Amino acid sequence: MTVFYRKYRPQKLSELIGQRPIVETLLNQLTLGKISHGYLFSGPRGTGKTSTARIMAKAVNCQRLASSKLASSSRQLNAKRYSLNAKFGEPCNKCDSCLAILNGSYLDLVEIDAASNRGIEEIRDLREKVKLAPVSGKFKVYIIDEAHMLTPDAFNAFLKTLEEPPAHAIFILCTTNPTKLPLTIISRLQRFNFSRADDTGLEKIIKKIAQSESIKLDEKAISTLVKVSDGSYRDAVSVIDQLSVFKREIKEEDILGLVAVSGWGQLFDFVESIAKKQIKKAVLTIEKNSANGADMSLFARETILFLEKLLFMKIGVSTESFDLDKSQLEKLEGLVNEFTSSELQNLIKLFLVAEGEIKVYPLGQISLVLAVCKYCGEPEIEEVAKVSNVLKGSESQRVKESENTKESRGTEESKEAKGPKESKRERVKERKSNNKSLVLIERHWQEFLNKVKPVNAHVVALLKSTRPSEFDGVNLTLEVFYRFHKEKLEEPKIMMMLSRVIEEVMGDKINFKFVLAERGVKKPTVVAASDVVDTGEYKLEDAVVEIFSKQSR
Repeated sequence: MTVFYRKYRPQKLSELIGQRPIVETLLNQLTLGKISHGYLFSGPRGTGKTSTARIMAKAVNCQRLASSKLASSSRQLNAKRYSLNAKFGEPCNKCDSCLAILNGSYLDLVEIDAASNRGIEEIRDLREKVKLAPVSGKFKVYIIDEAHMLTPDAFNAFLKTLEEPPAHAIFILCTTNPTKLPLTIISRLQRFNFSRADDTGLEKIIKKIAQSESIKLDEKAISTLVKVSDGSYRDAVSVIDQLSVFKREIKEEDILGLVAVSGWGQLFDFVESIAKKQIKKAVLTIEKNSANGADMSLFARETILFLEKLLFMKIGVSTESFDLDKSQLEKLEGLVNEFTSSELQNLIKLFLVAEGEIKVYPLGQISLVLAVCKYCGEPEIEEVAKVSNVLKGSESQRVKESENTKESRGTEESKEAKGPKESKRERVKERKSNNKSLVLIERHWQEFLNKVKPVNAHVVALLKSTRPSEFDGVNLTLEVFYRFHKEKLEEPKIMMMLSRVIEEVMGDKINFKFVLAERGVKKPTVVAASDVVDTGEYKLEDAVVEIFSKQSR
């Protein structure tokens, strides 16, 4: 039995829904015979990129050309065989070439999954085979799906082929993330941006499938399916396919019980809970998605794109490109007032970091939970506020007590003060060497992080969560606040890399040691290079004495 998304996949350009500008442009190219040697189809998942690529492969290899006026003689046919100026049109889906492409047996159509064939060896193999003439068709069509997954070396190897492509080759790259493609590749391709399906287009195809398969869906179920599909035709069709196996009448609760992807409504509720600092509600949303098997990396990206829309609205960008209905725009207008521009920027940065960490740690939801907690406020901040209120409340009482005892303390207070002051100086002298060394480390810390970042950006994020606690000139001890951070930083290859970089910065070989910080110790604030003041060697001791004296008062 054929699954629905294959059974109802568009077989002609005119059958594509919601991509009118792309359809018109490609049809004009086919009709006029102005076909490019390379295309880039970019856009969200399930919007028809790969389907369009296959339709193009059928159109340029359709055998109906043999019976057209252009092929009235064999000489004309051979002259037009490899010409990109030959005139084409919609595929007939009846000739041998079209049928072979439909059933996946056409030798001149090569589909490559870049996610699993992303290395330079695969591209070198492609470069060798692309030189060979087509077996039976007019053109060899190469469809590279998820093209952004290719390695930099693979892109470099592919670039030469794109610069000087064989006359019989057409390359179609499909991607959901065009920003990861090198500009040198993009500049050599005709780019078409596929948009998410609008509600009308989704409703149309849902009703068409339901009618063809004798499935009953009420208006509420259709509306819910449209929302959870989030503009993806494939997601909508897949949900119907799954539910139709055991039900011929699908209701709203059936859809909600099955879907584990994040719809627009859920994203809105999630961001709204963050805006209102409802940590518990936001964290429960993350845990619920994780328990339901949702892709947490995808959830993070969808949240980032949602926040991006809010930021655009905040700075006055037109909402015409948002592809949202009137009710959704009204909700966004209300939600955007809960944030300032800087808060939205900060929140987007937190989720960008979290999205990167999801790919490293097996428990992806933890990174999102930490991002939410960090934005909404840490418990230690609340504790500091409570202590501050207590101190303010008792301030007047302390003033009265000090006035009553001021005269009686007299000269006795000044005599007693000499002893502690001298002992403080002794303690400072004992720790002078260590503090002096730590100031030196802090002074070069940002430079050290900047050099580590190109090698391993994730390690930089971990180092920012540590605190230098001791340095004797050779061994640097850093306090770490999470056990899994400590284990990651202590990996041999990372330790070797850190030692090499710190030696480049400091000029001396330094050994790293990571220790778990004691519970209750406040997490560190990252020391920027601009925060470290160069006081000079001759003033350092006096500065340290003054700092410690103030802290003990």
